[in-house]
Amino acid sequence: MAAALVAGACLSATTQTIADKLSSSEFRGFIRNTRFNYSPLAELKTTLFALQAVLVDAEQKQFTDLPVKQWLHDLKDAIFDAEDLLDLISYDALRCKVENMPVNQLQDLHSSSIKINSKMEKMIKRLQTFVQIKDIIGLQRTVSDRFSRRTPSSSVVNESVIVDCGTSRNNNLGVVAILGMGGVGKTTLAQLVYNDEKVEHHFDLKAWVYVSEDFDVVRVTKSLIESVVRNTSSSASKVWESNNLDILRVQLKKISREKRFLFVLDDLWNDNYNDWDELVSPLIDGKPGSMVIITTHQRKVAEVARTFPIHKLKLLSNEDCWSLLSKHALGSDEFHNSTNTTLEEIGRKIARKYGGLPIAAKTIGGLLRSKVDITEWTSILNSNVWNLSNDNILPALHLSYQYLPSHLKRCFAYCSIFPKDFPLDKKTLVLLWMAEGFLDCSQEGKMAEEVGDDCFAELLSRSLIQQSNHVGRGKKFFMHDLVNDLATIVSGKSCYRLECGNVSKNVLHLSYTQEVYDIFMKFKSFNNFKFDDLLPTLKRLRVLSLSKYTNITNNNQLKIFNTLLSSKLIKIYCKTHFVPTLTFTEIKSLPDTSCNLYNLQTLILSSCRNLTELPVHMGNLINLCHLDISSKNMQEFSLEIGGLENLQTLTVFVVGKGKLTIKKLHNVVDAMDLGLLWGKESEDSRKVKVVLDMLQPPITLKSLHIGLYGGTSFPNWVGNSLFYNMVSLRIDNCEYCMTLPPLGQLPSLKDLKIYDMKILERIGSEFYCVQEGEGSNSSFQPFPSLERIRFQIMPNWNEWLPFEGNSFAFPCLKTLELYNCPEFRGHFPSHLSSIEEIQIEGCARLLETPHTLTQSSLLVSDSQSLLQTVDTENCNMFLFVPKMIMRSTCLLHSELYGLPLTTFPKNGLPTSLQSLCIDNCEKLAFMPPETWSRYTSLESLILWSSCDALTSFQLDGFPALRILYICFCRSMDSVFISESPPRRSSSLRSLKIKSHDSIGLLKVKLRMDTLTALEQLTLDCPELLFCEGICLPPKLQSIVISFQRATPPVTEWGLQGLTALSRLRIGSDDGIFNVFVTEYLSQLRIQMGDNIVNTLMNRYISRLTVGTVDDIVNTVLNESLLPISLVSLSIGHLSEIKSFEGNGLRHLSSLKNLHFLNCLELESLPENCLPSSLKSLQFSSCVRLESLPEDSLPSSLKLLTIEFCPLLEERYKRKENWSKISHIPVIIINKQERPNKWIKIRSIDELKTKVRHVVIMILLVNLF
Repeated sequence: MAAALVAGACLSATTQTIADKLSSSEFRGFIRNTRFNYSPLAELKTTLFALQAVLVDAEQKQFTDLPVKQWLHDLKDAIFDAEDLLDLISYDALRCKVENMPVNQLQDLHSSSIKINSKMEKMIKRLQTFVQIKDIIGLQRTVSDRFSRRTPSSSVVNESVIVDCGTSRNNNLGVVAILGMGGVGKTTLAQLVYNDEKVEHHFDLKAWVYVSEDFDVVRVTKSLIESVVRNTSSSASKVWESNNLDILRVQLKKISREKRFLFVLDDLWNDNYNDWDELVSPLIDGKPGSMVIITTHQRKVAEVARTFPIHKLKLLSNEDCWSLLSKHALGSDEFHNSTNTTLEEIGRKIARKYGGLPIAAKTIGGLLRSKVDITEWTSILNSNVWNLSNDNILPALHLSYQYLPSHLKRCFAYCSIFPKDFPLDKKTLVLLWMAEGFLDCSQEGKMAEEVGDDCFAELLSRSLIQQSNHVGRGKKFFMHDLVNDLATIVSGKSCYRLECGNVSKNVLHLSYTQEVYDIFMKFKSFNNFKFDDLLPTLKRLRVLSLSKYTNITNNNQLKIFNTLLSSKLIKIYCKTHFVPTLTFTEIKSLPDTSCNLYNLQTLILSSCRNLTELPVHMGNLINLCHLDISSKNMQEFSLEIGGLENLQTLTVFVVGKGKLTIKKLHNVVDAMDLGLLWGKESEDSRKVKVVLDMLQPPITLKSLHIGLYGGTSFPNWVGNSLFYNMVSLRIDNCEYCMTLPPLGQLPSLKDLKIYDMKILERIGSEFYCVQEGEGSNSSFQPFPSLERIRFQIMPNWNEWLPFEGNSFAFPCLKTLELYNCPEFRGHFPSHLSSIEEIQIEGCARLLETPHTLTQSSLLVSDSQSLLQTVDTENCNMFLFVPKMIMRSTCLLHSELYGLPLTTFPKNGLPTSLQSLCIDNCEKLAFMPPETWSRYTSLESLILWSSCDALTSFQLDGFPALRILYICFCRSMDSVFISESPPRRSSSLRSLKIKSHDSIGLLKVKLRMDTLTALEQLTLDCPELLFCEGICLPPKLQSIVISFQRATPPVTEWGLQGLTALSRLRIGSDDGIFNVFVTEYLSQLRIQMGDNIVNTLMNRYISRLTVGTVDDIVNTVLNESLLPISLVSLSIGHLSEIKSFEGNGLRHLSSLKNLHFLNCLELESLPENCLPSSLKSLQFSSCVRLESLPEDSLPSSLKLLTIEFCPLLEERYKRKENWSKISHIPVIIINKQERPNKWIKIRSIDELKTKVRHVVIMILLVNLF
């Protein structure tokens, strides 16, 4: 089935959009006043409705009916062409409006209308052919009735929700919702619970019903009754065969009354609360403890049904995924006895590829079952999921797509332009959907951005987009790799990523991954590619970005865009994203022709550092919604910008000298963000305050930033409770302000930042409300919605007075941050019931108590807290761990840096800790070893220049520890594993130990292979002693060991058997070998070293001649000892070699990067010595190097770098020699770039996509 999933399910929304345009009074009025023929347009509308009627049927039949599949594919192209044709007419209508010109005076309209009329007639004939074919291939009019049934009434009533009836009763029913994406194991978990022996004895009745998308109260009720009654003596009655809902519900109520039951409703999709209530009403009289378990893909469904917290299933870890896959592939017993480590390595890569999805592990394991063959497993590893036989993976995921509304299907399929693991930015994605016309807000009365937010939230709710667990500010989103595969399939040929191969001529949306140097060969799919000439041919451009292409100069930029913008079609279609961010560092202005883009919605000019002005006629861009400018050199704006009535985002508005008038602010009903920033502090604080007072924004404002304000106080509107919509506020660099405004009155404020208030000393009652004492006799609660507050660089702030009232301030505060407030002392606000995270840095006097305060501090409170994260840094008064940390019942992360602590509390730290970092706390005594076993959740422990008394460390002391770093601890000289039985299996994945300068010998008192889970090992000490030998753990992927002497020697370490190794560095501090692996060995670096021998070993290399580095290099190259999997090779610090002999590099068929560093005597390289795969060749400080093998340089070479090689540099200054290397796209000599055929960017892995009907090397464009 997966192979049959193709594009075509998104046409309904597009067809409806066209029909709406044809029906609009504005569009019809324009047509009647022109030479456009209206009759064909009316005929087009009728034809579209005829096609739309059978689309549902076609979408369902396409998987099994090849003619229907082809019909849909061809229809899609025709529909999109029709949409583009109507856009031509709409643009002329827009021209009349913008240019305020009668239709009959519009230039070129007569000739344009004749051409369009002709095209329209052909278009209708083309679409009518599809109408005729639909009957031939048997398509029927189908109206989706999903969720449309009206539930019949019955005599059963849910008394638990009746108000004021006087007989209300407790609802004994509990509902557990299991939520997760398709294939994550929801049904399996429910099955495990349902069949558990304890569950069997606990409940009187059990029933299981598969609900699916066809939610029918009658059907589900019948199934529940049948499942229960068939197992009882009354089964002969067959009451479940009735279709009378009243009889069924009465019967269900009867059999469940006074019984403790467990009902499972599997695969529930309906999120209608009334339907759910009707279903469960007969169940409320069961015994206390009765349960219903539902499984669902959608969070909305779970929220409607659940009475307990939602149980959201997470993806499996790589280790668990491999365990499941191996059980299905080889059987658990057989696998664990297997010695085929290569097979295990491939299997682990397969497990990682499918991203922790249990159904994928089970399915792939089944395909591999009994095929204990490296070739077979490698084939599966390199296959796309949709090419696998017996594939059950995508059908499980496809259900989530199948039941999306049509407008969401378009949005989802469009996401296939993003590569796997690409972080999705919600705002950017919404703007792209908006540019494509995917967001229809005509029916809902919402702005397009709001509709886009709803679409994003819906995809998130259905697990088609997921939120990352990555720690950091801001929400990050991504698509699971298999969901990305699903989007790729359903988008068909309309969406394509350039790296996937040849581009189809039918592609609408194309993307590619930007590299540091994008050479022209990358775009060989487009014939006769030339940047200056390509842009004007992209006649249906929706989105254009030239971000980070730094070698596009101001001059050729102007040439490109003047040509581009002179195209009528570009003016018509370009809707969003003209983005020279960080790219055109020389650009000073935009061409005037850019003001002809009447459809433009978004214009992003951020980080154009030399941009000084915008075009005069910016007022022509009447559809512009978002204008992002961050240039510090902008002088002033055109006055016409005031006419942009749809503008929602204006990041900067530069005011020139003289009078400022901002009219019709009442029209700005959807203002979101506003920044009021002065260029410098004013000398007259009164005048500044008057100006700020007059700049009062609309009360609908969501975000406000006030910076470099020179007043001593703020006007009354700042902090006024009328600003009910404000969620974010930042005040910074207000050097003369002595008080803060009454921000506690803002009812919706969630994020507050106060920076650089240099003379502010005290925060008191004025911070909470307008008048001092106002809240003391009322129910007023300051900051009712605030979730995060941050104070930074407040050099004189010393006191924060509590709120005195009947309610506590900050009831929702989750994060409190204090940075560089050196004089602040005393207390935080107390009773922060929601606090989860505290960050403190550079607050040396924090725990001092001012004489004005007697209230207990939050830090020393005995009350239990919900703190999850506490980081403290450089606070000299922290002589003990604050009680608030100790009383936290859910503390997960803590960092202690530069604190004068000496001991931990007697009872230790909260055992809920998952990560603990102790840095620069030398006097602190570490926790007693006998307490370590209590920390069953601790996974990460970092000790850095701390705990001077610690002499040794038991690696298996913390039962769940996965990451352990011990660096520069003064007395730590050994690690060991407990010999006391029973030994638990080690969970340690990463171990790093760097000894203090005072430690000469590090003793490893264990067999290393007992650390069975270890993947990364770093040891750094002058002398290493492995007391029990050094049989290394088999799963090691990275080894970095630095020493001057090791016992036993490196030759006895068994490196040959480490087939999972991905990085190897062994040597003294001077280094000798750095090995980085892509498969088994991918990078090798050879440097000077005096004490290490025989260290180059892997599955291909078993010996290496001992001697100087020059001898080592000669041996390696002459005997072709390097593995063919090598990707990057760096050879450095050679003192004797003048040239290389033999073909030691030619066989390296995977080598891409080659670097010669500090080869003092190297004069030349022989011809034909370089491999044909080479892409980057670099020479650094090779002072005697005179020439390169110019006649045999690989054609694959993209980059040649020459640094501090004076003879070579002098050679290529001469024209005749330069011509011998000029075919290389990028040549850099002493940091000076010599571009030939390339475009440079400043960052790697920047995705640049293209939108609708364009292909270009920039952000989003459309093809043809």
